Amino acid sequence: MELYLPKEATSRQAIAWLKRFVHDFGLGFHLDTSPDDYSTPDGLRCFNADECRILEDSIHRLFKTLGDELPYEVCAEEATAMLAELVHSKPPLKHHSPVFQQELLKSGTREQIIEWLCWNDPNGCYTDDDSASEGYSPLTLAQVRHIMDEQVRRQRST
Repeated sequence: MELYLPKEATSRQAIAWLKRFVHDFGLGFHLDTSPDDYSTPDGLRCFNADECRILEDSIHRLFKTLGDELPYEVCAEEATAMLAELVHSKPPLKHHSPVFQQELLKSGTREQIIEWLCWNDPNGCYTDDDSASEGYSPLTLAQVRHIMDEQVRRQRST
């Protein structure tokens, strides 16, 4: 587990570092928790004093590089991906929810439904670019709703 985020790290490098750190540390990591507060189930500290300072400095640089909100979003995305892996589902987990699917069918935008269709059927032809490359016109909102409705019904019947 790499505790040190280089001082000259770009935004892309900072995001990659944070994703690796969250993945290596596990679901128990939170940006607001002091490194001093982490311990094993046996009560042993996870980080010694030097490691705590390095990690605190790295997290400070992370916020300086990415701003106040993006680090939390990156942590949430990585934790969701890890959780999805644990339950053998592909992220985002909300896409699996029948409640989410019904809300999306009812009031989702064309772009949101296309995102779900691409997630549900990665080999399908749903985006405007996919349609153009196949010689078709872009799908309308009514068409993407109809396709999603069919896919959801088919999955529920199996």
